[in-house]
Amino acid sequence: MRRYLVLHGILVVGCDAFGPIAIIAPRAAPSSESSLLHIGRARRGRSLAAVNAGSAEDLSKLTVPELKDKLRERGLAVGGRKNDLIERLVTERNIVDESPGDLSTSDEPQSPVLQSEKEDFSQLTVPALKARLKQQGLPVGGRKAELIERLKSAVDEEYVGNLDATAISSDGTDPPSSSGNNDDSLLLGILDEILEDVDDEDDEDDEELFNEPRSDLPSPLSEGDGETASARRARRKKYWQTQGVRELIKANNPTAATKAEEMISALEKMAEEEKNEEYLPGPVQYTMLIDAYAKRGTTDAIQKAEEVIDRILESDAQSDGAAVISAQMLNSLMGAYANMGTVESAEKAMALLDRMEYLKNFGGSVKPTVHSYSIAISAWVKCESEQAAMNAENVLNRLFEEYDTVLQSDEPSDELRPNNFVFNSAIDAWARSGSPKAGEKAEELLHRMEVLSHLDSYDVRPDTITFNTCINCWCNSDREDAPLKAEAVLAKLETNPQYPKRMGGVLTVRPNRLSYNTVINSWAKSSLPEAALRAEGILLRMIKSFKSDTFATITPDSVTFASVLNALAKSKRVLHKAEKCAAILKAMIELHEDDGSQDTRPNIICFNTVLNACAFSAHTSEEERRRALAVAVEVFNSMRRGKFVSPDAVSFGNMLKSVANLMPPGDQRNAMASRLFASCCDEGLVGGMCLDEIRRCIPPRAFLPLLADCGWDKPIKQRRKAHSVQLRDLPRAWTANVKRGDMKSRQRSFAKPEKKQERPRVRREEKERPVFRRPRQVIEYGASGKDMM
Repeated sequence: MRRYLVLHGILVVGCDAFGPIAIIAPRAAPSSESSLLHIGRARRGRSLAAVNAGSAEDLSKLTVPELKDKLRERGLAVGGRKNDLIERLVTERNIVDESPGDLSTSDEPQSPVLQSEKEDFSQLTVPALKARLKQQGLPVGGRKAELIERLKSAVDEEYVGNLDATAISSDGTDPPSSSGNNDDSLLLGILDEILEDVDDEDDEDDEELFNEPRSDLPSPLSEGDGETASARRARRKKYWQTQGVRELIKANNPTAATKAEEMISALEKMAEEEKNEEYLPGPVQYTMLIDAYAKRGTTDAIQKAEEVIDRILESDAQSDGAAVISAQMLNSLMGAYANMGTVESAEKAMALLDRMEYLKNFGGSVKPTVHSYSIAISAWVKCESEQAAMNAENVLNRLFEEYDTVLQSDEPSDELRPNNFVFNSAIDAWARSGSPKAGEKAEELLHRMEVLSHLDSYDVRPDTITFNTCINCWCNSDREDAPLKAEAVLAKLETNPQYPKRMGGVLTVRPNRLSYNTVINSWAKSSLPEAALRAEGILLRMIKSFKSDTFATITPDSVTFASVLNALAKSKRVLHKAEKCAAILKAMIELHEDDGSQDTRPNIICFNTVLNACAFSAHTSEEERRRALAVAVEVFNSMRRGKFVSPDAVSFGNMLKSVANLMPPGDQRNAMASRLFASCCDEGLVGGMCLDEIRRCIPPRAFLPLLADCGWDKPIKQRRKAHSVQLRDLPRAWTANVKRGDMKSRQRSFAKPEKKQERPRVRREEKERPVFRRPRQVIEYGASGKDMM
């Protein structure tokens, strides 16, 4: 039962079907007498309704529409359940019987015209009804019929309340001030008493809502009113059934699909037990089930999602067009196909898109949206081929054809309006294709976006992601001039181009760190003579801009420095590259100490790249080799101090390679290499690269004694050869801290002998015997040309 109380401009609603609520309505503050009259009328109505049970029994025989007609004739509210309507009529009858005769202006009763009868609320749309309800401070949930009924009740009650206030003030007496403390205390006391009664009635309503009908309650609900209550109960139970599954899907819980299946089964069972179709799962529940299958991503899960779609389509065909299928369901299944990343799954996604277009063209309720086309493009993006990129661009053209048709129609819609995401996905398809013409195709799409940005009908304008993807297209095109083209796109982005927004304003596009890193990486992979210097120039430009501009936000990170160091280390035409790499590493350390950011903190890759640059400085002058060795020793010692990083197996391998390539053979090189290898054994960092380089640094006759000095004398006792010692034979303590990738991948061919091809067997008698026995060859391991590059 719902009770209303007007107190100082506040409309207090006691309770409704979902529990006690309070609503603030913008009304003028009534007088204390008016508030007391409203409260007293409600209290007398309850007491007289209990006394005059006979009148209530007579009214209970009427239907709900008949009761509402009688209430409208008397100018009363028509909202609520049947018991509320009966009690309202009995209360009004008793008030009329007890009211003084001088309050009536005529002998014949007058039925005022209600405000709800003057306005046809059925002509309003659902958003307009919700807006009116929000103005009244009332709930906005429910179907359109419920919104209309709620709004009529509110308008009628406000109209009747204004009539009551006018009737009270017409006797000529001034109402007492509403600011008096006594009046306020009296009103608050009455309000507490009313709220206690409301709490008791809430308990009765909850029992009536969730339990079986009781014999001590008033007459049962009518058929129409019972349907409304059951619909509300069904919505509430469906909400709580789906809420848990929704949270599991958001958290990517692996049990979400199982819980979604249990939810569908539970709702179907409830509908069968209650014999009410309101409990049956709807589009929201089936969409969540398909989403759960899509998140799982397995073949069985996707097959189950297909079966759900087919079952819904069959049920739609048998129900004479009562469509349950929705675009969200098909989009979820298309997303599952897109995540598989195969050509077959992309073709299945395209088949669903074709089906949605077919349903749209033939008057179906399912219509593809721009999200549907973006999923189809994403499915082709993950195929990573030139044909897939062409198919993705064809999907984009289909979207524009559909949208142009919508623009020419009488009812244009924003659901198919192309946006940046579909264009960026199409450009990304070319970036992953590896095609030589990927960069040209990407720039064509970029130019197309720039043209469309000046048209109000499209929500398309290039952004930083568009430019970065276009740069990536050039980098992955494997063309010789790819770094030059990529740097040209970066130069255009550095001009901060501006594009008009659709709703007004200007979008300014600026480069970010990824823009510079992609171009530097392109130069690092290039074979052009000036590649390393161009990469170094971009890095120095970034550092200078960051230090000179107070509001600069783009700083080089560890990836930027590592790419430039790698380009310098691999270059064969850069002079003094060891010293250049050391200077860049020093600049990186200074930049990190200035801003304290973790992005600029030197990592192990940067230090190892500098050591590698020193090791590959062999084919230079003697002075440059001496400086490169000094740089290697300084960098390795800084790593040993452990301020930023500690040396790993690759660090020891690069340092031993520097010793082998930069120092002449002799006792000094043997002693230095032996000390390094002993430290490597103590720290458990002997990897494949370290074992190979120590063989190059010292002669074979000194290798087994070195192993014995480090604590492993088994090979020398067995009189094994130096080249027969493999990495797997070493003590486990020597390789305990080596990463799996550094164990054998860096060993050379003599450490991992290739399997020789089997020669055809020759009969023993046909085999020619040598005239004399060949002596054994003495194998001496020296610096190979491969390591001296």
